[in-house]
Amino acid sequence: MRTLIRGVCLGSALVLSGWAVSGCQRQSEAPSEAPANPSDAEREAAIAAEQLAALGGPANAQQRALYEGEFQASGSNAAFSADEGAWELRLLNDYAQFSRPGLGDDGGIPSERDYRENGMRVVAGAVTITILNQPCTASGVELPYVAHVIFEGVAYQGCARRGVNESGDGGGWASVLPDLIPAIDACLARAGARARVTFATALDEGETSVRLREANGGRRECITAGGQVTLYETLSDLDRRSGEGYPEFARGSRPAAQTCRAIEPAVSRSGEQLGWLIRPSC
Repeated sequence: MRTLIRGVCLGSALVLSGWAVSGCQRQSEAPSEAPANPSDAEREAAIAAEQLAALGGPANAQQRALYEGEFQASGSNAAFSADEGAWELRLLNDYAQFSRPGLGDDGGIPSERDYRENGMRVVAGAVTITILNQPCTASGVELPYVAHVIFEGVAYQGCARRGVNESGDGGGWASVLPDLIPAIDACLARAGARARVTFATALDEGETSVRLREANGGRRECITAGGQVTLYETLSDLDRRSGEGYPEFARGSRPAAQTCRAIEPAVSRSGEQLGWLIRPSC
């Protein structure tokens, strides 16, 4: 009888041991890693699919006519870093260029345009562009189009119009000059007469950075918030931003002519003259 009991206990122990091992195996098989964050390509695909769905079905001839020709767009995204605060898009028939001051240009030869009921989609290199015929207000001026740009997993939104301004006030940091004028005026008032703006861009939390060259040649950085100067400090000769000085901007009367410098008017989106752009010409 003692032998029988011992056998039963041994069998029970083996069964329990088996359950324990099985339980451990099941626990070890459970996933231990959290899902990876989506890549830039995955984010772009998700954003592009959502935007494309909103464009509706194929366009008729009247709808298609709204999106033919060349377009120019710009925007300011304070939610991003200082370098990504402002951007410009130039969509030509044979090329598209997406510019972010301080970060350079991207773009390429556009694909065939996808005309839809509510807008148009085109891809140029790594840049995906969507144009919609909807009112859009920028710096108090209403433009007829909204532009969406997707690049490196980031979605940008701004205002657009048909036609490309070839007067030279586009390109580089000055591509969004009208949006920066309130901050520029505050900083020029601090810098004094004959100071020139060499670079400006929107920062986070509603701030704007304006770089200046004073009449005596000294370089300053001016930070504004709500139209008020919050920081004004000297810049070293080594502290330069990509695109700084290309062009320079001056308010007021036309600057005196200089060798190897081209001077041209800078105008707002409504055609109002804002000042003068000074570019190297030789």
